[in-house]
Amino acid sequence: MSQAYKAPTISDEKLTPQLVRDELLNCFESANREFVTVMKQPVTGEALKEQVKNFVQTVFNGCGVNFDHPTKQGILTAIDQCKAKAERMMGPQGNAIIQHHYDEMMKLVSRLSE
Repeated sequence: MSQAYKAPTISDEKLTPQLVRDELLNCFESANREFVTVMKQPVTGEALKEQVKNFVQTVFNGCGVNFDHPTKQGILTAIDQCKAKAERMMGPQGNAIIQHHYDEMMKLVSRLSE
């Protein structure tokens, strides 16, 4: 996991729900790059980026979370749904990848104000 996602160092003043949402897209893209490597299913960067954005937007919408103007609680709800869906899709071989990315995202989400 040498290229695995790492939450960026961002000051509290610059940390917004929109920034965390965008980092969720980066994080999910990183996790999916690892998944396709594990599953030996090649995918191009642009295709993966679009696939991830569609997936995350669908999860936000399904949770009733406004993708363009998310709240901390909305992001938490969406992340939990993303994690649950990823666990179902990947099974046990994805556990370490999923947990790493979840932990990195929670470093940002936990710092958001309510």
